[in-house]
Amino acid sequence: MIPLPASFRVWCDPDLTVLEPGSGPGAAAGAAVLLGGSPLRLMTLSAAGVRVLAALRAGLTVGAAGPGAGLLARRLADAGLLHPLPPRQPSAPAALTAVIPVRDGAARIGPLVAALRERCAEVIVVDDGSLDDTGAAAAQAGARVIRHASPRGPAAARTTGARAARTDLIAFCDCDVLPAADWLDRLRPHFADPAVAAAAPRVASPAAVGVRAGLRDRYEASRSPLDLGSRPAAARAGSRVAYVPSAALLIRREHATFDPALRYGEDVDLVWRLLAAGHTVRYEPAAVVRHLPRESWPAWLRQRYGYGSSAAELSRRHPGLLRPARGPAGAVLTALALAARHDDRAARLALGAVGATSVALTGRRLAGQLAGQLGGVDRSGAAVLGLTARVRRRGLLAAAEGARRTWLPLLACAGRPGRLVLAAAALPLVGDWWTQRPDVGLLPYVALRVADDAAYCAGLWAGCLVGGTAQPLLPSLPPVASVAAIRSVAPLRHRRRGRRPAPAG
Repeated sequence: MIPLPASFRVWCDPDLTVLEPGSGPGAAAGAAVLLGGSPLRLMTLSAAGVRVLAALRAGLTVGAAGPGAGLLARRLADAGLLHPLPPRQPSAPAALTAVIPVRDGAARIGPLVAALRERCAEVIVVDDGSLDDTGAAAAQAGARVIRHASPRGPAAARTTGARAARTDLIAFCDCDVLPAADWLDRLRPHFADPAVAAAAPRVASPAAVGVRAGLRDRYEASRSPLDLGSRPAAARAGSRVAYVPSAALLIRREHATFDPALRYGEDVDLVWRLLAAGHTVRYEPAAVVRHLPRESWPAWLRQRYGYGSSAAELSRRHPGLLRPARGPAGAVLTALALAARHDDRAARLALGAVGATSVALTGRRLAGQLAGQLGGVDRSGAAVLGLTARVRRRGLLAAAEGARRTWLPLLACAGRPGRLVLAAAALPLVGDWWTQRPDVGLLPYVALRVADDAAYCAGLWAGCLVGGTAQPLLPSLPPVASVAAIRSVAPLRHRRRGRRPAPAG
């Protein structure tokens, strides 16, 4: 494991909770239990680790925080408990090449090339078999143009541009993206970390200022599929940020190889290959680019359908990473059984008892895990209740999303019980609307979210039928723990031994 560089600082994730050790037998003086991350996890921290963490939280650099701080910061950053803050660097246009894959983009290419030329040593436009004057417009704006005689797809176009670049860093930028002036300045410092292979900005779709935007634009402003939110993260399959889109991406040239066989999902494939090779991919929302929404409702639906259609091939290339978790699948089946026996009081009571027992077992298991860490924690009852609630809430939200985006056809064919389950699965969308308060009414927002999920689900099932696989539809077979990992983190000891601790529990 590569330590986080000494010049870096960190900041704690807002969801990080630090639990103090209890006073029972076996309690470790000065130690602590950390709760947070995505997926949710517990990590025990030795007394030495607590001192290092306190120094990091106080604003000291990794190099000044104490022995073992680099490895500890790396582990906590990979788990999503901390986020790296690289030192700012002066702008260096000579160190960057921009690559724009485009087809039939003559109307938009000129301003984008002009904006990128101010920040990059060179702008390469790969004209992927355009039928309009895209190449001429790009050359007139100052780009070096490479033309594919016939369309080969965005993945092949990006790879062609990367092979022609002369700098170590490449900034990919799609033609329908409008980058902010400082987006590269905010991404480039992350590459002071040798573990980072790529970094991505936030791809937002804000509505135009000064005019009343249409419904589609206003919905996209709050629910763009490329907008990964306002919180930074290390990309990791199964986490809050499972991948980063290639619509705007800064990457080391040696890693910039997309698979041309993929029409959709080529960015997911690239990111997961990088992660499997041990590299880090950062999501940095302080860097922002604007993405133009699709120009019509049919195009909007085709986009969602296309994203879903990539799941079958991605599942074949990356086994297990796209399979639904067993817990949410069980929750959907339980809800379906309850809906099917809605007129049977005994069945309702039995299924309710099953649900209550499941919650109780989760709480008992988590209580045992906390008791095994540092001899327990202070206010362990409150900690167990809070952790159980967080685990169950995430599981129910995942079950609702799975019902809408994965098992929609099965539930739709299940008659009234299936419709009841789907209605329940739509309820979290009301909570999303209330929390986010988008510039869209409640009913249009819920209707568009359902249409969004249904289009993705249609693409998912079509891709599975064409690909001859059901892997993205089937729940994972091994038991999936409610808390992803429980590790003992003691930087001084691990530094001497030179190895990562094995999971405990």
